[in-house]
Amino acid sequence: MELKRIIITAELIEEQEGGYTVYCPELDIYTQGDDVEDALANLKEAAELHIEEVGLGAVRLRKVERRELELRINA
Repeated sequence: MELKRIIITAELIEEQEGGYTVYCPELDIYTQGDDVEDALANLKEAAELHIEEVGLGAVRLRKVERRELELRINA
């Protein structure tokens, strides 16, 4: 069996109540963890399960383009 390498993005969000939410925009999946390492391990597992479920041939990695925007808000 041939192994295919896929690179995905992990966007980590620290939660006020503790832990992290992590989002993969290429696959449009979220998960969470108690710390950064846990969140990343959970994302890897979730991504692998997602790919197994839909099948590698059906996986379409969405193109992600990130930009920072500055907002000016009257306070």
